[in-house]
Amino acid sequence: MTILGGCEFPDGLLYFVERTQMTWVQVEGDTVRVGLTDPAQTRAGKILHVRIKAAGTSRERGKPLATVESGKWAGPVMSPLSGVVSEANPEVEKDPGLLNTDPYGKGWIARLKFSQPAEVNDLLRGEAALAKFREILERDKIHCVRCQG
Repeated sequence: MTILGGCEFPDGLLYFVERTQMTWVQVEGDTVRVGLTDPAQTRAGKILHVRIKAAGTSRERGKPLATVESGKWAGPVMSPLSGVVSEANPEVEKDPGLLNTDPYGKGWIARLKFSQPAEVNDLLRGEAALAKFREILERDKIHCVRCQG
């Protein structure tokens, strides 16, 4: 685990960082588990509602996988890879605060069966990911905090 600016970055994850999107990806065979990064949940503030695309929904990379609403922001969570939603996290749909309190654990958003394996190579990993997050945290003056659910 690496901590930058109070933000946690678990080892072994891949990251999709495009414009304001910051999601993590855990490869699990031919599927991935996707969630918001610590900086993303901090930037959003206390998350009040999440709507995740239903299982069986086809998504292209960069198209909405879910919609998140907080007290200060509402917007899409973009799919980091092309594929089909295989599972929406029912616990997050019941308790959206898990995105704030446990973003890398119980707060995952969806599982996606990816259809373009080469896209995995475009995700950031290791030192490249940490360098990008250092830049974002400094530029946007983000210091992570965990909102209580």
